[in-house]
Amino acid sequence: MYQRILTVLLTLGLLGLMVGCSETTSSSSDDGLIAEDFGGFEPTDEAAAFGDADLLAVGEDSVYIDSLEDDSEVVECINNNQYGVYVLQVLWGRMQFDTTLDSSEIVAIDPIDWSGSLSIDYGAMLLRRLIRFESATDTILPRTDRKVIEWVSQTTVHNDGILVNLYIPPSVAAVIQTITFETGPLTQTFNISDLVKLDTIFYLDDSVNAVAFRAHKLYRFGCPKGFLEGYWGHDSTGQGIFKGRWISKYGYLAGYLKGTWGKMVVDSNSDTTIQKVFYGKYIDVNGKFEGLLKGVYIPLPWYSVNCVCPPHGIFYGHFYDANKNVQGVLKGHYRMAPTNADPRKGYFAGRWKTYCPRSNTDYDAMDDVDWDG
Repeated sequence: MYQRILTVLLTLGLLGLMVGCSETTSSSSDDGLIAEDFGGFEPTDEAAAFGDADLLAVGEDSVYIDSLEDDSEVVECINNNQYGVYVLQVLWGRMQFDTTLDSSEIVAIDPIDWSGSLSIDYGAMLLRRLIRFESATDTILPRTDRKVIEWVSQTTVHNDGILVNLYIPPSVAAVIQTITFETGPLTQTFNISDLVKLDTIFYLDDSVNAVAFRAHKLYRFGCPKGFLEGYWGHDSTGQGIFKGRWISKYGYLAGYLKGTWGKMVVDSNSDTTIQKVFYGKYIDVNGKFEGLLKGVYIPLPWYSVNCVCPPHGIFYGHFYDANKNVQGVLKGHYRMAPTNADPRKGYFAGRWKTYCPRSNTDYDAMDDVDWDG
């Protein structure tokens, strides 16, 4: 039943998303008209990070120079055109950082030990980025095996994570290749074939700490794609807002996005329908306009037992150029702040990809409207 409801809602949202896609001309004089279709957002340049101190403070994830990058066996994997190449981002801990906690409250939170490993059956992995690792508690252990990455990590009020490139040989008949994330709080194994569409999150029993997995398959001449993440909540007036980072497939900071979300009444064939929609825009790291955003968000039921949890769900939409032409798709998860007091208590995270003539045919679930989250 839920699946059918979700399909209907997303289909309605898609009809709204495609309005204006046939428009091919626009200029600065049309910005006001364009803004009407995108919740007031215009195709104009902005200050860096929209002049937002929170976004500027987040910065960029740390580059990691993997000691195995020049290993002969790893180089052989990288240069083999038959190998599949993937990028995987894993985050563990609290997905949202509670900015209202004072130092005494932070100290009182017992740390969770996430020390563990990421391993594959065949091929090689290279660690590319460290996400919020702190020198006092977190480190990558010396790499001695191209198929294993090990770390020491503790989290309290936020999360740690890694971004990894995987080089996987073609599947052998009857052999299922897997990747395993193994820590004390959670162990999870995926088939390598799942990485082309992977975007999922597992909450621990406390319903606060979690592990999030996101991945893309990469191609030597593929279309731009990557990840996005940030804050999801309300401003002081009660308006739903989001703001965050636009991250490339290589893990570097490519820009920022911001927008609003809320309900919109739509009159379709004399029947009144309420859609949950979001609007926004994204810019590059210097503030140059890159795209307008429009889509729908769908609340999901919470499956944890005895949990009074903040609302959460999925979002799905597209990004457009200044002429309202669809350029690509974005999709992911959001979780509301526990209260409306501070939007930075909630979060969103997901994936994006650009449509282009070099698009591959592998099923990545990005355009799957019948997605169950």
